[in-house]
Amino acid sequence: MKKKPGANAVVIAGLSYRAITILFFCLLGAELFFVWADHVINVGRLIDQGPIRRFFNITREDAVASWFAVMQTWMLGLTAGLLYLVSRGRQDERWQRVGWAILCLFFFYMAMDDGAEFHERIGSTVKALILGDSAADGSRAIGIFPSYTWQLVFLPIFGAFGLFLLWFLNRTLTSSTDKLFVLAAIGLLVLAVIADFFEGIDNPRNPLDVYTSLAGDWDVSRRAFVHYSKAVEEFFEMLSMSVLWVVLLRHLVSTAPVIEIRSGKRR
Repeated sequence: MKKKPGANAVVIAGLSYRAITILFFCLLGAELFFVWADHVINVGRLIDQGPIRRFFNITREDAVASWFAVMQTWMLGLTAGLLYLVSRGRQDERWQRVGWAILCLFFFYMAMDDGAEFHERIGSTVKALILGDSAADGSRAIGIFPSYTWQLVFLPIFGAFGLFLLWFLNRTLTSSTDKLFVLAAIGLLVLAVIADFFEGIDNPRNPLDVYTSLAGDWDVSRRAFVHYSKAVEEFFEMLSMSVLWVVLLRHLVSTAPVIEIRSGKRR
């Protein structure tokens, strides 16, 4: 006989695996639309009005794709937070509770970072502090590091979190398929960071400036080449967050098909 919820309890029925699969394809469809809209509406100038084109520019932080990415990452953090509450309610081992709490806080931070361009601003600040007045000459290189300064500052932090995410979810998840999805999501993020590194090298004398060479070979401007590279980079980042969100939702369904939220004093 099933136990009935108390008078002060709110029962939230969990998602089904089918609903999660539908959600993923909806997210993927939206992300593909952003790439298409950037190419057709923004780059192809389907609309004459610049503000509307910028709205569909996938590389801008004030575009609809950026809003979508921020909200998706925020929902990922919320899902990790629910898994923390479930883990605490089940009295799981401490490392599991701490792990879900770390994931929750970091994904919430990433949502804030994407919306406020936090890592780019900190990178620019560090560059100005190191180079002083010479930072205004447009050069991105600091010493032997030729690309964006934010990578020099934040990449060790993001890399450490990526390794923690891989370790924690590989130890926590029970589905081999979900573990492969996590690996694929991290791989997409790595590809996005690599693309961003080469995008930031704008010096034809540097042998690592492969984008200038490729743009010349394809007979397009470097600016156009970098734009499409950034579009693919943003797509990879959004898709990786979609995959991670689906993995966490599937784990939530398997561990807590029904969530009961209680209020008031226990008797």
